[in-house]
Amino acid sequence: MKFGNDLRIKTATSWFPPDHETVEDAIAAGKLDAPDADKIGVTQLPVSTQWSGPEMAVAAARDAMSRAGWSPSKVGLVLHTWIYHQGHDMWSPPHFVANEVGNPEAQSYGVQQGCNGGALALQLAAMHLTADRHLGAALVTTGDRFEPPGMDRWTSDYGLGFGDAGTAALLHRGDAEPDDYALVSMATATDAQFELMMRHGDDFSPAPLWHDGFIDLRRPKKSYLAEYGKKKFETVAGRNIRKVIADSLHDAGLRPDDPRIKYIALPRLGASLLDSIYGPVINELLKAEALRFGAATGHLGCGDFLANLADLRDHASLQPGDIALVIGGGAAWTWACAVVQVPQEHATARDL
Repeated sequence: MKFGNDLRIKTATSWFPPDHETVEDAIAAGKLDAPDADKIGVTQLPVSTQWSGPEMAVAAARDAMSRAGWSPSKVGLVLHTWIYHQGHDMWSPPHFVANEVGNPEAQSYGVQQGCNGGALALQLAAMHLTADRHLGAALVTTGDRFEPPGMDRWTSDYGLGFGDAGTAALLHRGDAEPDDYALVSMATATDAQFELMMRHGDDFSPAPLWHDGFIDLRRPKKSYLAEYGKKKFETVAGRNIRKVIADSLHDAGLRPDDPRIKYIALPRLGASLLDSIYGPVINELLKAEALRFGAATGHLGCGDFLANLADLRDHASLQPGDIALVIGGGAAWTWACAVVQVPQEHATARDL
């Protein structure tokens, strides 16, 4: 899906709580052994002892609004996405975000797409802006707090450590002011047969946390893999990662070896998952450097995508005209890839 060079990501931000747990803490507590720690591949995880997921999303959104120098009234659409408990039951966190940011009249709704939610919300916001010329700007937020007793950030899934954070991005049509990126194109791919992996062996339940008392993603995955093995999933995942990269580049009018493509930012998954599933495809397809930003954050759920946009700006040596790819995925299963370009001038990115 090509959006054109006038669709801009004004800015992207991440907000992390000040506290953390180190991998040494997890090993000392008996949650991990050394091989498990190597598979996760992090030094620490941010931990919120006070703020809920939506409150961290609001903090990231306020930072984004301040960075942009925007009035809240400019934002007519708020999309919020999450994967875990938001602090209240039967409640609408997107409306909370809109109200707390300062525009309670903004159209607000949630996007549920697992850990790919940040990417899909960004794509939906771009589609809204493309279709509705009266919409001035859109805010996308994510926020999750992976606290016990419902989750254990170190052991609820294989090869992942879950970090608490809020993220935000502001989208609009370009004007005379600076922007972080032009959102040139995005592509997605889905194979829904693997939804079974997240519930294998369990009946449908009448209430949350019915089967285990906490979210244990390892147990249904273990049951699924015992019956079906992992080769099929790895093959399909690799094919779809290749597809979203190729499709997003095609829509942007780029070849994989275009020298302007400097980086591809990988999702903040465990080191073993990135090495086994993402790495082989990317190494074969692209000359760009693959960046991993999750060593001190772990997996942020659907926050990976927007956090990577912020870290590309702040920690990668991108120059005007340079291009980066951001890739993500989420159970069960959808993958996404965005092509972004640093604008050459305040109002004009290089034509692709």
